[in-house]
Amino acid sequence: MRTLYDNEGRSWRVWHVRPQSGVLKGASPELANGWLCFESDSEKRRLAEPRVDWESIADDELLALLAEARSVVKATA
Repeated sequence: MRTLYDNEGRSWRVWHVRPQSGVLKGASPELANGWLCFESDSEKRRLAEPRVDWESIADDELLALLAEARSVVKATA
């Protein structure tokens, strides 16, 4: 997991999700091999098929991946 700060100073938690469930793998073929999850206090995004080296790339490169990621609805408890 990494923490990233965007140009507005917003904090994002970033981690690689690897689905174990057949249901998750079958729900979306592009997500079958996992995705990067970007989550701030107010927003959540997913990037399918993340770079293998995402954990070690520079923050500006990770911000570029954040910009490519698709917004998703955050689950509420």
